[in-house]
Amino acid sequence: MAFTSVEEYNEEKYRHKFKLDDDGDSADVIFLYRSKRDMLRANVHYLISDTYTGYVHCLGVGCPVCARKKADGSMLIRKQNKFFIPVYNIYKEDPVTQQPGVIEFWERFYNKGFELQFDKEVFNISPNPSECVFKITRKGGFNDQNTRYSFVAVGRNTIATYDQILAKFNAKMPDYYENVVKAYSAAELTEMMQSSAPSSSVSSMPEYIPMPRAGYQSSIPDTFVSAADAVGTTTISDTSDDAILSEFDNNDEDSGDLPNIDAPF
Repeated sequence: MAFTSVEEYNEEKYRHKFKLDDDGDSADVIFLYRSKRDMLRANVHYLISDTYTGYVHCLGVGCPVCARKKADGSMLIRKQNKFFIPVYNIYKEDPVTQQPGVIEFWERFYNKGFELQFDKEVFNISPNPSECVFKITRKGGFNDQNTRYSFVAVGRNTIATYDQILAKFNAKMPDYYENVVKAYSAAELTEMMQSSAPSSSVSSMPEYIPMPRAGYQSSIPDTFVSAADAVGTTTISDTSDDAILSEFDNNDEDSGDLPNIDAPF
């Protein structure tokens, strides 16, 4: 087993993925949508296996990932309803060419409030969003579940057309989504889950019995606390639509006279 640097690991893990890590972070992007019909969502599972780690499409009825259950009958690997929003990140450096400009996908939980916000701040400004440059700004710290994002049109896109951007990366939509969500057959998914199964069970191990040194008095209480209770269970819950909608203002903006935005391509 070889070591890799943390930087190399993160580059591989987050390649093709758009993210803003902390409060106030922002990026100038071109949304790779020509109309709202281009906006896609998908039901997905996140798998960790020997051959692949990442999102896979849920197969719906008969999906072997959905069929795997916990003792309480709930899904072992939950199904998630997500947007994967394609953007041309204008100033981010391509790790291969070392030139600015990459296609990335912004992963967001499907939420009606987010969809309405995107309509108001993107599609209502430009029915063909690829004709404008938008600044996305994060409002909320790292891991803050109340994080919000704003979308502001900052200028007309004079960098490259939708078709020119796709041609630069030899990309075709929606095929290019395969970089972040893989499509596998039921047989392939079953094999992947089997390959990720642990080779041994903790339950088969003998109990550990502490042997305190002479004169040592343990301060550990007799009551057993399981690791799960000690760590706690993190629950991911999307903010309600009403909470998001309550933050909307009543300004009906349009694109107006936006300046031209030019950058290396």
